Amino acid sequence: MKTIEKISSIFRNVGKYISGIAILLMMLVIVADVFMRNIFGNPISGTYEIVQFFLMPIAVFPALGYVYWVGVLPRLSEIVAKAPKGFRNVNRLMILVIDLIVFVMLTYYSVLFAVSGFQNKMAIPVAGELISVWPIYFFVPLGFFFVVLEVLLRFFNKPEEHQEEVGI
Repeated sequence: MKTIEKISSIFRNVGKYISGIAILLMMLVIVADVFMRNIFGNPISGTYEIVQFFLMPIAVFPALGYVYWVGVLPRLSEIVAKAPKGFRNVNRLMILVIDLIVFVMLTYYSVLFAVSGFQNKMAIPVAGELISVWPIYFFVPLGFFFVVLEVLLRFFNKPEEHQEEVGI
C-alpha cells in the first residue's frame, strides 16, 4: 500500500508541475502575441490554436489527480460533518463508489477517443501547416486515471489521515 501511495504522490507532483509549466507557457505565448500585435502590428501566427489545442489540455488534465487529492473538486463536507458517524461512513463509501464509476468511465471513453485520434492521425492547421494534435489526446485519459488512482487510495485510507495531510 505504501508503494502505491508513493507512486501516486509522484504522479500528483509530476502532473502538478506539468500543468504549472503549461500555464506559464500559455501566459508567455499570449503576452508575446499581444505585444507583437500591439507594438509591431504583426501577431504570432497560430497562437490561438497552440493555446487551445496544446497548452490548455496540458494545463488541465495532468493536475486532475492533485486537484482531487487536495479536495478542490466539489464535496458535501458541511452537511456530512454534522451527520451521525454511521451515515458519514456510508456516505463516504457511496461517494467514492460514484466517483470511481464516473472516472473509470471517463478514463475508458477518453482512451477510446485518444486511440481514435492516433489511428486517424488527427492534426490541426497552425500557421499554414498541419501539426499532429493526437499526442495531446492521451493527456485526457491519463488525468482521469490519476483521479481513479486517488479514489482507490481513499477506499483504503481513513478519512482523517488524508485531511491531516492537506491541512483540512
